[in-house]
Amino acid sequence: MTVKIVNNSQKDITAFNIAIKETYADGRVEQHEVLEELMGKVITAKELQGNTSRGAENFRKTYGDGTLHAGAVWDEKLPVQPGLTDYQAVVDVVTYMDGTAESTNDDALGRIVEERQANLDSKRIATEIIKSALADANDTTPAMTAARKIQDRATVWKAQQHTKLDLDEVQLESIANELRAVYSSSNVNKRAALQQIVDREEARMSVLSPHAALVKTRGPQ
Repeated sequence: MTVKIVNNSQKDITAFNIAIKETYADGRVEQHEVLEELMGKVITAKELQGNTSRGAENFRKTYGDGTLHAGAVWDEKLPVQPGLTDYQAVVDVVTYMDGTAESTNDDALGRIVEERQANLDSKRIATEIIKSALADANDTTPAMTAARKIQDRATVWKAQQHTKLDLDEVQLESIANELRAVYSSSNVNKRAALQQIVDREEARMSVLSPHAALVKTRGPQ
C-alpha cells in the first residue's frame, strides 16, 4: 500500500507519525503506527553543506535538506497482508523545522521527544567524557580511556530496568567503537581526531537541541 503524505502547511516537516487501521476479509483488524523521523537526514544535510563530492551531491539530489518541504508529497510504501478489505491511515503527529508540533496523539509525540532527548543526552555524555580524557595531559591513550568509559555507560544502562528511553546505548557504543578505531590507527594525530569528534557531536547537538524541546500548537490539519 502506498500512502501519500502531502505537506499542506507553510512549514518544513521534520517528522510525522501515521496511525493505521487494516481490516481483512476474515474479520481481523490490525492497528499500528509508523513514524518517519527525518532529523538524521537534516543533520547529515547540514554537515554536507559545501561538500562537492559525488556522495554529497547524491545525498542532496535524493534528500535535499532532509525535510519534507511545504507543498511536497511523500510516498510511504507500507506492507499489507492478503485479504485486505479496508485501509485507514491518519497522520496524527507532525513536527516542524521551527521546533513546533501538531498532534492528536500525544503518546506518539512523547515518544518522538523522548527519542530525540535520549539522542541529545547520549551525545552530551560522550563529548564530556572525551573532553575529560583530552584534558588529562598525563593520559597517553585518551581515545581508549574515553572509549572504555563510554562503553561502560552503555553497558550499565542496558543492565538496568527503565520506564522510559533516557539514553541511546547504540549511539554510545558507536562512538566508543569510533574511538577504538582512532586508538588503533597509526597514521593520525589521535588528540586532534578526538577533538574533531567532539566538534562534530557538539555541532549535531546544536542542530538537534531545539527539536528535542518541541512546542505543541494544535492537531494536524
